[in-house]
Amino acid sequence: MSKKTFAAAPKPKQLAPEQIDAYVHGGAGHDTSSSSEPAVEKPKVGPMKRLSIDVPEETHRRFKVACAASGRKMAVELTAFIERHTKELEQETNK
Repeated sequence: MSKKTFAAAPKPKQLAPEQIDAYVHGGAGHDTSSSSEPAVEKPKVGPMKRLSIDVPEETHRRFKVACAASGRKMAVELTAFIERHTKELEQETNK
């Protein structure tokens, strides 16, 4: 059996301070584009629960296409709907 030799991994080049600052202030994780998403109140930080539902394939496809076409995320739209409808149901039951 012959011995195999491995070369050391190449070292990345050092970035200039202005390149680091540009990444920190506008890099990954910083959304700078404005979108027409509805303002959804973000839930307070706390435990999250997953909700799984079965919907007809055609309904799912239409919803996914509509969200994609408007640049919105399905989860954000569903959360907004649940919040609105929950308020309606609470008002209905408090009458």
